[in-house]
Amino acid sequence: MDTVAVTETAGQMWTIVVVGIGTVFLCLFALVVMVSVFKAIFVREPKAAPKPAAQAAPVQVASAQAAARGLDGAVVAAIVAAVSAASGVPVSALRIASIERSGFNTPAWGHIDRA
Repeated sequence: MDTVAVTETAGQMWTIVVVGIGTVFLCLFALVVMVSVFKAIFVREPKAAPKPAAQAAPVQVASAQAAARGLDGAVVAAIVAAVSAASGVPVSALRIASIERSGFNTPAWGHIDRA
């Protein structure tokens, strides 16, 4: 009789495992469906903003001012490209008014390794 009791216990354990895993996947699927429904209800597509006319003049003005301060045009172009990529705004819509060094913003304890 012990072997029958062990077999029933093993069968019950596997049933519990299968039911548990099935429940987890069913709940995950339900969460995916709920998030999709919420996204369809609450998220609205942004209206397409009219694209401004291509304006290369602000970048050229910034380049001229930066050249007067001793900055290379490639550095200005890299800064403008980085700002454009980070903000998602096209380069033609950006106007760089000035470029200045920010100095060190590292705390005093961070300068020890650089000495």
